[in-house]
Amino acid sequence: SNTILMNQIASDVALEIQNELKQVKTTTAYIPIGTALKSPMLAKYGPQLKVSIEPIGTVSVDFKTSFESAGINQTRHRIYLEAKTQVKVVIPLTTSTKEVKAQIPICETIIVGEVPDSYINVPQEILPNMLHD
Repeated sequence: SNTILMNQIASDVALEIQNELKQVKTTTAYIPIGTALKSPMLAKYGPQLKVSIEPIGTVSVDFKTSFESAGINQTRHRIYLEAKTQVKVVIPLTTSTKEVKAQIPICETIIVGEVPDSYINVPQEILPNMLHD
């Protein structure tokens, strides 16, 4: 991989996100009181509370990679940026800090291998039971 180019992309993305967050300052939203009380049963109900969200701190950007099966002879390789920042959530009578993450895809490719002569697919959730029976 071209490390210099990857670092330049990460730097540019982090600066752009930071600039956008500076322009946003504070966002206001309204949520039901049941959501603020973290009640799954009452999440949609109750009077609306005014919630303010303020970006705080800086943005960190890091490259991540993943490999996933995409068939019996294919593997999907993904490279993406993971951007993280902190926001302050202000609800009447309380304030909390939350981490916000976003994944930004950079590239994806399918690696094709040979087709095997035979293939057995054992689902992950069945495998522990097979070992103990």
